[in-house]
Amino acid sequence: MLFIFAFIISLVVTMILIPPVMKWADKIGAIDIPDARKVHTQAIPRVGGIAMVAGSVISILLLAELNQQLIAILVGFIVIWAFGLWDDKCDLNYKIKFLGQLLAVIIVVIWGDVVVRTFPFIDEHLPYYFAIPLTIFALVGITNAINLSDGLDGLAGGTSLITISIIALLAFDANSEIVVLISMAVAGSILGFLRHNTYPAQLFMGDTGSQFLGFSLGVLVIILSQSVNSAMSPLIPLFILGLPILDTMAVMVQRLYERRSPFSPDKNHIHHKLLDIGFDQYEAVFVIYLLQSVLIAVAYFMLYESDAVLLLIYAITSFFVLGFFHYARISKWKLHASGLSESSILRGFICYMLKKGWLTTIPTLVLKFLVPFLLLIAAFLATDIQRDMSILSSFLLIIIMASILLKVASVEIIEKAVVYIVAVMAVYLMSINNSELVNYNIVNILFVLLVVAFVLRVHFAYENTFQITPLDYLVIILVIIVPNLPEAHLEDSGIGEMAVKLVILFYASEAVMGLRKSNWDLIRFGTIGTLVVMAIRGF
Repeated sequence: MLFIFAFIISLVVTMILIPPVMKWADKIGAIDIPDARKVHTQAIPRVGGIAMVAGSVISILLLAELNQQLIAILVGFIVIWAFGLWDDKCDLNYKIKFLGQLLAVIIVVIWGDVVVRTFPFIDEHLPYYFAIPLTIFALVGITNAINLSDGLDGLAGGTSLITISIIALLAFDANSEIVVLISMAVAGSILGFLRHNTYPAQLFMGDTGSQFLGFSLGVLVIILSQSVNSAMSPLIPLFILGLPILDTMAVMVQRLYERRSPFSPDKNHIHHKLLDIGFDQYEAVFVIYLLQSVLIAVAYFMLYESDAVLLLIYAITSFFVLGFFHYARISKWKLHASGLSESSILRGFICYMLKKGWLTTIPTLVLKFLVPFLLLIAAFLATDIQRDMSILSSFLLIIIMASILLKVASVEIIEKAVVYIVAVMAVYLMSINNSELVNYNIVNILFVLLVVAFVLRVHFAYENTFQITPLDYLVIILVIIVPNLPEAHLEDSGIGEMAVKLVILFYASEAVMGLRKSNWDLIRFGTIGTLVVMAIRGF
């Protein structure tokens, strides 16, 4: 429970601080102005990192027992925060940025004893005269790798959230409370920031945030691999930190090959290359999330594999990723090179459906009827509805009816909140009352139909009533993968399946409620009917 509190406190503090620091950005000049190398087209505050560091540090100070190593890490956070804020305000020379990073790294290495002692293909521990410079080099490199990857809305935050999640899980399995607590605090700050940073972004984390994330990930992955679980291969951090390291190494090598400074800015990062071959921002960010998730999965399932095998896998992965971009460049391949045509029977059929509007109207009708139907059948088919759920249903029923009859100004917000709560109750009832196999399979089929209708509705709808963001993709990835991992201790409880169904029902409900008011009367009546049935059956 302590870890959940660390996450919640950091999340709440970050969300509370973001509005005031956004207003403060203009006063201190921390505004990101568009230029030829950047993909955004308007000035955006770059102070999100201030709130992220504050949320993480406050959460850790409130919940953790301080020791020398943790104090060193917190002091390192403050140093990164100070130099990052200075950089966001004044656009520092890279030498001064390195000085701040070097100072923070030396503090955690010397004072906090965060040191790389094992190295691939070497059985003995490294001598300190070699281990300390290696650790400093590695931490500075990781800090800059995350900093350089922050090129699209939601990119650095999303990949860092995926990475910090696997660090927390591996640390939890190894019974390291402090690493889990720090990881959860940092994860909360990322999630609190991300909703403001998904495309089109209202806020950037700036160098304060990206350097903080890189520094945090580097420190945590070294502690995890060198102290918490030293039995894992020393190459595992290469997979955990995955794509940012590959991206940075590839860009540096290309700059040196072109006889340029490795620190000179350009548009040769992976996210730039994805945009160049026709991916839009959503697609580019999602592809990078997916690639990072693949590398994380390799790390999780091959934790104790030999160094030679892991190095070979990383080399093959790097070859295919970079080789794909090389092929796309020389062949001038584009993802969206041409629009939908009627050159085939299938495409002709899709074009016909689009012209008739059926790819919008039919999925919309399915969503409008299926969401309230699923809520109702959960209440009717449940073999047992507990009394506390009945009381909650009665309370929610009173709230929603009173808000409608009294025409409360915030009635729409109240109704939406009630719909989401009822969705949670419905999925819970479906999961604990699945003894009838036929009914259980029918419900699963209906959820698959709901997914298909939702995807078609979002993809082909002309009006902008619902928009998938990279954060939504990230939530889906984490919700599907984490509860279903073999050692997550949740596979027998059905939580993984519940989480997936809940995400489906949430997004389907939001899509329906994004329509005109008259078009989601059915979900309103379905919600009220569900509450009535639950209230009556529970007493």
